[in-house]
Amino acid sequence: MTLEMERQSFLGVVCLHCKAPIPVPAIVQDLQMAPIQEAGVSIGKSAVFNLRCPCCHKEKPYRTREIVNFEGTPGPVTPFAQPGTMRSFSTGGIARIAKA
Repeated sequence: MTLEMERQSFLGVVCLHCKAPIPVPAIVQDLQMAPIQEAGVSIGKSAVFNLRCPCCHKEKPYRTREIVNFEGTPGPVTPFAQPGTMRSFSTGGIARIAKA
């Protein structure tokens, strides 16, 4: 019995900084797949959208004509580091008042 593996692929752009594949959101995919002649858009025009790279966390503008089909699955998105809590130095219960 032969088990046939389906090749997974996703639409994305290549990061301009680190060259990692960035998956595009569904709304951008729908924009690219819409008929180009609809709403008076000419063939030479391309919509522009901003994406942040999940690897280097840099954001750049990309065009819909830069979208390519990548083999495999998109890598996991790492969240940004949460800022540390703001703690002031202990004053021993005495607050300083600014002189006017």
